[in-house]
Amino acid sequence: MSTDTAVRPNSGYHRVLGAAASSAVGDGMRFAALPLLSAAVLHDAFRVSAVTAATTLPWLFFALPAGAYADRFERRRLMVLADLLRAVVLFLTVVLLAAGRLGFWPLVTAAFLLGVGEVLFDCASFALLPGVVPKERLESANGRLFAVQTAGRDLLGQVVGGVLFTVGRAVPLLLDALSFLASAALLRGVRAPESEPEPGPSAGGPRLLADIREGVAFVLRDRLLRALTVSAGVVNAVYLGQIAVLVILVRDVLELPDSAYGALLAAGAVGGVVGGAVASRLTRAIGRAPALVGNLALTGAAGLAVAATDRVAVVAAAYGLTGFALMVWNVVAVSLRQTVIPDRMLGRATGVYRLFAWGTMPLGALVFGRVSASAGPRAAFALGGAATLLTCLPIAYTLLRDSRVTDRHDTPEDAP
Repeated sequence: MSTDTAVRPNSGYHRVLGAAASSAVGDGMRFAALPLLSAAVLHDAFRVSAVTAATTLPWLFFALPAGAYADRFERRRLMVLADLLRAVVLFLTVVLLAAGRLGFWPLVTAAFLLGVGEVLFDCASFALLPGVVPKERLESANGRLFAVQTAGRDLLGQVVGGVLFTVGRAVPLLLDALSFLASAALLRGVRAPESEPEPGPSAGGPRLLADIREGVAFVLRDRLLRALTVSAGVVNAVYLGQIAVLVILVRDVLELPDSAYGALLAAGAVGGVVGGAVASRLTRAIGRAPALVGNLALTGAAGLAVAATDRVAVVAAAYGLTGFALMVWNVVAVSLRQTVIPDRMLGRATGVYRLFAWGTMPLGALVFGRVSASAGPRAAFALGGAATLLTCLPIAYTLLRDSRVTDRHDTPEDAP
C-alpha cells in the first residue's frame, strides 16, 4: 500500500469509507422496513406510496441551496449535522411508534426530513472527497466507496432489515439511527482542506441566490458537464422506469414467484459491487471516454436483451451486467466531475447535477409504466435500451473531443 499521507489507513478517506459502510447498512434496513411499517400502520396504498415519495421530494426543493451551503460552510461539519438530524428523526419516529401516535403525517414528515438530511449529506460528501484523496486516486476511492455502499445497502442492509422487522417494528429504525451516530463520530475525525467561504454579508438571502445562479450557469456553460448531466438523466430515468415494471415482467410475463424479483435486484447489486471494485483498473486500461461510452452502451444492450428473451438466466445476467455497467459509469463520471470542477464550486455543481439527473427519475417511472400498461413490460425494456444506446452517440462526440476526458491518467496503485 502506498505511504501517501492522504491515503494511509488512519486517513480521512478511511474514516469516510467507514462512515459510508455504517450508514449504508442502516439505510438498507430502513429502506426495507419503512414501507413495511407504513403499510402496517396506514393500511392505505396511496398513503404508503406518499410516504415513499416524501423521501425524494427534498432533491427537488433543496438540491440547489444544499449545494450552495456545501460551498459556504465546512463540508465535514455539514455531513455530521445531516447525520445527527437523521438520527434524531429516527429516534422520534420510534418514540411515536411506541406511544401509538405514528400516523400518516408523522410518517410523511419523518420521511421528508430524512430526505433533507440525505440531500445535505450527499452534496457535501461529493465535494469533500477530493480534499481527502489525491486526484489521481479518485476513481479507485470512489469505486471502493460506491461498492461498499451498494453491498451494505442493497445486499446486507435490506435483507437484514426485512428480517429484523419481523422481530420488532422499531428495531431496523433504531439500528439505522445508531448507524448515523457512528457515521457522525467517524466523520468528526476527518481532516481535509476546506474551501474559503464565498464572500458576502450572510449565508442566505440574495447572496445564496447569487451562489445558486453561479452554480447553474457554471454547469450549463461547460459542454462536458452538460453531457454528463444529460446522460445521467437518461440513465436514471431508464433505470427507475425499468425497476418500476420489472415486477410486472417477473410475475406476469416470466410467471416467476415473487422471490425471483428480489433475486434479480440482488443480481444487479452484485454486479454493482464488482463494477465498483474494478472501475479504476478498467479506466486505466481503456481510458475514461471508452469506459463511459462503453458502459452506457452495455446498459442499453442489457435492456434490449431483457426485452428479447424468455430465459430467466439471461434476464439475471442482464441485470448483473446493468449493475456492473452503471456502477463503472457512475464511478468514472463522478471522479471526472470532481477532477474538473474547481473546489469552490463542487457543492453547487453537485446540487445542479443531482437536481437534473435525479429529477428525471419520477418521469421515467411514469413513462415506462404507461408503455408497460399499453404494450407490455418487454416494450418498456426495449424503449429503455434503445434510448440509452441512442444517447451514446452525442455523448461520445462530446467526450472524445474534450482533452480533460481523453488525457490518460496513471494511478500509482489501485488501492487508495
